[in-house]
Amino acid sequence: MTTNRRQFIHSACAAAGLGTFAAGASASTSKPRAAWTLALATYSFRPQNMDGLIERCRALNVRTIELSHLVDMLPQADFTKFPEIREKLKAGGVHLRSWYCGDVTTGAPVPRIVEGVRLLGVKMVSGSVPRDQLDALNDACEKGGFRFGIHNHYFENRKFQYETPDDILSALKGRPNLYSTLDAGHMIAVGVDPTEAYEKLKPHVRNIHLKDEDRPGHGVVLGKGKGDLAKFLRTITNDGFNGLGAIEYEEGTDPQQEVAECIQFIREQVTLKDPGFKREKS
Repeated sequence: MTTNRRQFIHSACAAAGLGTFAAGASASTSKPRAAWTLALATYSFRPQNMDGLIERCRALNVRTIELSHLVDMLPQADFTKFPEIREKLKAGGVHLRSWYCGDVTTGAPVPRIVEGVRLLGVKMVSGSVPRDQLDALNDACEKGGFRFGIHNHYFENRKFQYETPDDILSALKGRPNLYSTLDAGHMIAVGVDPTEAYEKLKPHVRNIHLKDEDRPGHGVVLGKGKGDLAKFLRTITNDGFNGLGAIEYEEGTDPQQEVAECIQFIREQVTLKDPGFKREKS
């Protein structure tokens, strides 16, 4: 019988050890046990609506997400749809843990960020705002009861305001309600080893975008790029990182197979704590 795409995904996830790891108990004892939560950055499946996203989360057995669909980023986000998104994800058993609001460069985004947080019911936001609005954002976080992660980014032929660990540290200084959303792939793209970036930023890291790149701006399955993601995963796990580790695969429009391979690679390196979706009783 020919194996279809859905069967491959389920097989890959099963091989990745959703509850059991094929190599047996001796392999699991040699791996560090993670305190962090595996998640999916939904930009990976950006063409999908919420029903399609929920289906993919279930196929991959990852129940926690950072919402990062293009249509849900600023400035184009339609806030009238946020309550529906929130309820649909909840009904589908998907935990909306964080919102990626985008890298906002114009206008006055802080009030919009506050409103988006309220409508989605999240306590974590990732993205960026101009430096002259960081103090207003820090104050808004304190008043609104949420925290904001400055996201490092790489753009070809353009200097982004937050690229390196030093760029991030300068933005966080004196702003206790801001933290680092560490994008491993973008660190690779600007020539910074992601493990070294983590070591420099670790008191401030609450969210990590798990990605690998073989050349600047081109993503590959974890472990197949230049970032030594095996070392990175073991470092953050051994260090006791307890935030969000969100897989973000940017190539293609429906990379289910590639994300399944990323999950398998992660489970080969560390023992995760989140069992995924509850299995229905037969």
